[in-house]
Amino acid sequence: MVYEVVFTHQAERAFAVLPQAARIRIEIALERYAANPFHRQDVKKVRGCPPEKPRYRIRIGEYRATFRIIRNRLVICVLAVGKKEHFEY
Repeated sequence: MVYEVVFTHQAERAFAVLPQAARIRIEIALERYAANPFHRQDVKKVRGCPPEKPRYRIRIGEYRATFRIIRNRLVICVLAVGKKEHFEY
């Protein structure tokens, strides 16, 4: 079951200003995760989120992306993308 990857407006703007090589790596990692979201690659649950709306983060080298999984619509909604040192979960 393949999930669709969707970016929020804010995440899309942050993604657009990243270097092209980083964008490609992030895109590949998110698509790989969307193809098999139940195989935990390098994904962890973000602490402090409400249990009814959990957030997850994926590590891609020095970059991070946080997202929500909407299971009933088969969507992975990317909330934020950025470098590790400037990234807030």
